[in-house]
Amino acid sequence: MPEVVGIADEHLAILLALTGMHVEEVRDPAAAQDILDRLLDSDAQFVIVQESFREAFSPWFNDRLLAHRGLPLVVYCPAFDKEDADVDAYLASVIRPAVGYEIRLE
Repeated sequence: MPEVVGIADEHLAILLALTGMHVEEVRDPAAAQDILDRLLDSDAQFVIVQESFREAFSPWFNDRLLAHRGLPLVVYCPAFDKEDADVDAYLASVIRPAVGYEIRLE
């Protein structure tokens, strides 16, 4: 099993695969949940999951994720494929708390 695994739909899967990581391409949240459930018990170190899938996980699985400790570390990533998504605002919300002030990207 690869140490870093991505779980995403077609668009984000291509972007993640360009980094060289192993990507499980899925079409719906149920498939993403099944793969993530399997990965929680694997040798993977880090799992990147498309953010939109998290919102559709079942309540029991969300409870399992909240109770999960240790590896693999599960991180959520926005898809960045929608026109209405404000990538600059998202990046600013991540950078601002880390550095203590706002950096405007142009």
